[in-house]
Amino acid sequence: MEVKITKKFEVKEPVKPVWSFLRDPRKVVACVPGAQIIEALDERRYIGTVNVKVGPMVSSYKGELVIERLDDKNFVIELVGKGLDSRGKGSASMKMVGKLRALSHGGTEVTGSSEITVTGFMAQFGSRVIEEISNQMFEQFTQSLQENLSGTGSFGSEEKNTQPLKAIPLLATASKTAVLDFLRRVTGRSRKDQ
Repeated sequence: MEVKITKKFEVKEPVKPVWSFLRDPRKVVACVPGAQIIEALDERRYIGTVNVKVGPMVSSYKGELVIERLDDKNFVIELVGKGLDSRGKGSASMKMVGKLRALSHGGTEVTGSSEITVTGFMAQFGSRVIEEISNQMFEQFTQSLQENLSGTGSFGSEEKNTQPLKAIPLLATASKTAVLDFLRRVTGRSRKDQ
């Protein structure tokens, strides 16, 4: 199953310090719940893990992250990640392109486009739920990124990095959002109307 997501957000900091942060995979991964880099193979290839907790079960994915493009002039980074479930129950891959744009007020616009493919256990939830989970993860990542850029985050926190991503709350939120969106379509109301 493949899901494509594009997100855009702004941070208060200027483009150069934001780029310095985003071009370092160790710093970026520290903002992703349940993710860790465990080994640097070279300047562009890393081995890492992502842990996802669904109920009492924790799924651990181990794989490689590769920086395929790093354009310091135009502030563009392209990443490809592939991983296998440690129990052999599925796989996941991601291609992501991140772009920065300096804003007139001194802040930075961050645009991220991702293509995510999952097989096995996680694919059983369907593309709509996977997309909503990805949206929730992106919100957590964005919040953590903004906190770390402003110096109020917990970058490098061992406790944060060892905690798996808890998919049950994300699934509950995703299910609730899907039901509400369905009801809005049926009744002809938009999110703004409520």
